[in-house]
Amino acid sequence: MNNIPIRSGNSIIDALFDLCVNILLWLANLFGVSYNTINIWIFCVIWPILTMALIVIVIRQHLRIKALQGRNEKI
Repeated sequence: MNNIPIRSGNSIIDALFDLCVNILLWLANLFGVSYNTINIWIFCVIWPILTMALIVIVIRQHLRIKALQGRNEKI
């Protein structure tokens, strides 16, 4: 396998990608797991759970706003 890293041609994107990979490697080392394991935990477990939680929060807030608007119309 070729060990030459693939680059996008955009130095900012490449630097951001390298930073993210280094953070994942640091987290993997911190928790004593592999890069693949921390990647799965973050992007297949934690991120979807947070996304669903935020969707629930947005829906609840929307319903509360509608309820408050209904009360104000009666006054």
